[in-house]
Amino acid sequence: MAEFTLLDMKRFAHEAWGPLGLRTVERWQEFNRQYFGGKLKPVPLVISQTLPFGSKVGLCSYKPGTSGRIITVNVPKYHAMLLADNGVLLHEMIHQVLCERGVDPSHASDGWRQEIMRLHKQITETEIWAGRSITKRMLGNDGKKSKVIRINEPLDGKKSLGQDEIARWPHSCGIKLGKLGA
Repeated sequence: MAEFTLLDMKRFAHEAWGPLGLRTVERWQEFNRQYFGGKLKPVPLVISQTLPFGSKVGLCSYKPGTSGRIITVNVPKYHAMLLADNGVLLHEMIHQVLCERGVDPSHASDGWRQEIMRLHKQITETEIWAGRSITKRMLGNDGKKSKVIRINEPLDGKKSLGQDEIARWPHSCGIKLGKLGA
């Protein structure tokens, strides 16, 4: 099977979604150079007008060594519901880079947390802490009974983002990268 090239990526996106598709690939290229050193392999980019993923606005489906590589972003025809933007594209590209490295791409993985901390600093010039999810025993209100809760591990007194914030980065941290393809 022939390798999927950047030219293939541009042709596919332009044929399927016209100027928006081409601009989205150009943004993927820009993000690839800027945030990943140009190391990501071209993948088909799909812009979906339906909501096939429930509450998700994007999905990276990637199976290294096979033909199952694709990034899908959701732009409903009437924009009344979920709407992917360049932040969603970057989010899905993090999944892609982790898959290409052979690292667990899940939101709870060390690789995911390291990438969002690296990118957050690169984009905002400020640091965040994304600690691993742990369980902790807490005393109840009566000071005696305890219960187990799940938190994200702090670092030297620095509070971690919560798991939901980690999973929704960059949007959960207020980073706005513009309209899809803009």
